[in-house]
Amino acid sequence: MVARWDRAVVEAFQHAHWGSADWVFELLSDWWVKSLLIIGIGVVADLWRRRLPLAAVLATASYFAASGIELALKEAFRRARPPIVDPRIHPLVAVPDSYSMPSGHATTVFAAAVAVGLVHPRLRLPLLVLAALVAVSRVWLGVHYLTDVIVGAALGAGIALALWFLVVRRLGPTWASRTLPRQPRPQ
Repeated sequence: MVARWDRAVVEAFQHAHWGSADWVFELLSDWWVKSLLIIGIGVVADLWRRRLPLAAVLATASYFAASGIELALKEAFRRARPPIVDPRIHPLVAVPDSYSMPSGHATTVFAAAVAVGLVHPRLRLPLLVLAALVAVSRVWLGVHYLTDVIVGAALGAGIALALWFLVVRRLGPTWASRTLPRQPRPQ
């Protein structure tokens, strides 16, 4: 039942392809969006809020932990990608050599986005929207099933939360939210 639903979603996306949307989803699927962009947003937010670089460090650690776990799970699940299972699916990008479950893009982008969002709550919603778009781009492009990105998103978010709780537990909640002294605002 889930496999039929998964295939139906990929096929529906295949029929919805449109030039401008295809270009946007290809851009969202680029490696630097799921990694450097979100970690960079964490760096800028840390500097802007005069915080210790906690968001940047947590996002980087979450990203690499998620990447390692995702690769191990791909080998465990060994799920073939949609165009390999169904030759009627025509991906818009090169099909990666790795297995499909879980989506590496979804896993790592949610890990980094949740990590930055935990440190900077005002950025949480925009980062989660960006992460969701990156994840959906993988289905739109025809290289993942929807369940691949759902599992990846949950896994990445869970890894970021686990690392956050380890930091808070180890160093204390006041350290995790500590900022450097602020300068008075001009009146």
